[in-house]
Amino acid sequence: MLLTLFGSDPWINLKDYTPFVLITFGIGCLLWAVVYVIVIRDIIKTKKIDIPNAAICCNFAWEIYWGLFYHTNMGRLFEWAYFIWFFLDMFIVYSMFKYGASQAITPGTKKLHVPAMAIILTMWLVIFYFEIPQYDDPVGALSGWIVNVYMSVLFCYLKIRTPEFGLNRWVAVGKFLGTGFCTSVVFVNLYANKTLVALCFIFAAFDLIYIYLVFTGPKASDVHASN
Repeated sequence: MLLTLFGSDPWINLKDYTPFVLITFGIGCLLWAVVYVIVIRDIIKTKKIDIPNAAICCNFAWEIYWGLFYHTNMGRLFEWAYFIWFFLDMFIVYSMFKYGASQAITPGTKKLHVPAMAIILTMWLVIFYFEIPQYDDPVGALSGWIVNVYMSVLFCYLKIRTPEFGLNRWVAVGKFLGTGFCTSVVFVNLYANKTLVALCFIFAAFDLIYIYLVFTGPKASDVHASN
């Protein structure tokens, strides 16, 4: 995949995808990059991570494969988007191992944070190693929306368990809109895969719940003032 970033493939694939799909998917990719930048900024500022640890592991496993080894047939522009996600997420993963123990419930689980996250990351690498070549599509959508549903559920769970988690409203809205714009490719090009369509609706439901929890929960200013 890294070789194709600088190859002669067209920047966008107008043969298989409509301008509507390419534009909306591109907006979704850009929004996710913005979310990553916001998360990185918050990590540097607060030494806390606005994404559940296990979700980071799952997401990074997907980005290792689709950012480095596989390539989307949507065009080189989107191959670069996947690679940029991987590049930005490297700092988030590093920070997860360094600061992510704060998400643990007990002192005992905090001590096991690093090996536990390493195991979860390895688990998803193994799953995607077999799933992607056998079941995935040229966009990486099926594996991508499995990741998104997993992440959305974990976001909701951690927010309910720890109201002080997930204080950044831009992250909550940005991740929903980012994945939401990307769903255009599912409903236009991949609609025959009903499992994938179902995953899109499930992700949206949990993301909307998370947005509600964030906007009705503690404000960042109140939490920081109490600390």
